[in-house]
Amino acid sequence: MEEGNNPPSEGWFVSRWLQRRSLAVARERETLSQDKPYFCGPVPFIVLVVLAGIGVFAAGYLSYRHIMLVSDSAVVGDSILCRADGKISCDAILLSEYATLADHISSAVLGLMGCAFALWCALNGLFSRRLRKFCWVFLLIYFFTAIGFSWYFVYLMMFEMDNICTWCIVVHAVNLSSLVLLLVIAVRNRKEFLRPETSSLGERVYFLVGGVVLSLLIFFASGMWEKHLSLKATQAKYDAVEEDMVVIAARLNAAPQYDVPISDQDPVFGLPSAPFVIILFSDFQCPICPGTERALLALVSMNRDVLKLVYKNYPLSTDCNRYIATNLHPMACQAARAATATFILGGNPLFFAYGQLLFHHQKELKKAPWLEFAAKLPLDLSKFENLLKDGSKAAEKVQQDVELGIRLELTSTPQIFFEKKRLPSKLKPETLVQIFEHLIHSNHPDKQDLKLRTQ
Repeated sequence: MEEGNNPPSEGWFVSRWLQRRSLAVARERETLSQDKPYFCGPVPFIVLVVLAGIGVFAAGYLSYRHIMLVSDSAVVGDSILCRADGKISCDAILLSEYATLADHISSAVLGLMGCAFALWCALNGLFSRRLRKFCWVFLLIYFFTAIGFSWYFVYLMMFEMDNICTWCIVVHAVNLSSLVLLLVIAVRNRKEFLRPETSSLGERVYFLVGGVVLSLLIFFASGMWEKHLSLKATQAKYDAVEEDMVVIAARLNAAPQYDVPISDQDPVFGLPSAPFVIILFSDFQCPICPGTERALLALVSMNRDVLKLVYKNYPLSTDCNRYIATNLHPMACQAARAATATFILGGNPLFFAYGQLLFHHQKELKKAPWLEFAAKLPLDLSKFENLLKDGSKAAEKVQQDVELGIRLELTSTPQIFFEKKRLPSKLKPETLVQIFEHLIHSNHPDKQDLKLRTQ
C-alpha cells in the first residue's frame, strides 16, 4: 500500500484526544473565570458598604438638621460633631447661601441621595458576583463626581465662610476614601477589569432602575417632609396669632355688633339674674360642640353670679337649615327637636341632661334613639313623642333658632355671641375667659375689677 493510505497510528488518536481535551479544559476554565467574582472578591465591597453607610448616616443627619432649620419647626440640639454657634457650626453652613443649589435643592439632601446610591451599588456588588464590574464602574463614576463637589465645598469652608461643618467633612472623607479604594483595586486588577461584562441586560436594568428610584424617593420624601414641617410651623404661628389677646381685642373692637334676641323659650344654664349672657349656637351632631359646651358650662358654674349660658339650635343639616348646602349632620335636626321637646316638658335641667346624652352618644344618633334617651329622664313619653312631629312647638322653636342663625349668616358650629360680639371660632377655654373679661371691661367701666373664676 502507498504510504499516504496508511491508517492513522494509535499515537495520532491519542494526540488528537489530548488536543481536544486541552481545548475543552481551556473553554471550561474560561467559562468558570466568567462566573468568578469579577476581578475581586467581596472584601472591597464590604469596605465600600461600611464607607457608604457612614456617608448615609452623616448626610442623613445633615439633611435632617437642614430641614428642621429651614422649616423653623423646632429647636435643633447640638451633636458631638456639630454646634449651633462657634467656629465649628453646622447650622451656619446649613443656613448659608451655599446650602442649596438654585435656591431650592438642598446640598445635604443631594449628598444623602448620592451616598444612598453608593450604598445600593456596594450592596449589589457584594451579593451579586455577576454585577460586580457594572457596580464598580458606576461607583467610580459617582465618586469622581462626588469628589468634585467635595473639593468645592471644602474650598468654600476654607476661604468663603468663617465656620466649619464637621459632619460635612465626614462626608467628604468618605468620598475621598471610597474613590482611592476604587482606583487602587481597579488599577491593581486592570487586566481582569477589561474582561467582558458577565451580567445580563435584565440585571443591569434592575440595578439602574433600583438606584434611580431609591435616589428619587429620598429626594421627594425629604421635600415633602420639609413642606409638611414648614406648613405645620406656619400653622402654629397662625394659631399663636389667633390666640393673641392683643390681636383678638383689635378684631373684636373693629367687628360689627349683633343683636341676638333671647326669650323664655330658650334653654338657660345658670341663674336668670346673672347680668352677662353667653349665647351659644350649637349642633348635637357636631364633633367640636361637646367640648365647647363643657367648657362654657364649667365656666358658668364657677361664675353663677356673673354669667349665664343661653342655648340656641343651629343644625348643619339641609332637613331644617336652608342656608347649608351640604347635609353635614343628617340627624342634627331631629336631635335638636328632641332636645327642645325635653326642654318644653322638663325645663332647663332636663334639657341639658338630655343634651349630654346626645353628645355622649353621637355615633348612635343615626339610629334615632330619641325615645330611648327620653326614657332615662322623668318625662311624659307620649307628649315627648308628639313634640317630635312636624308642626309641633319643638319643631317651631328649632326652626326659629335656625332662621335666626341664617340672619346672622352662620356657616358652622359652635358659634358664641357675648356682649353683642361674635367670638372667633376654635378658641382655647383660657382664651375665651380672657375675651369675656375684655368685653366686660370694655363695655362696663364699673366692672373694671371683675375677674372671672376658672378654678
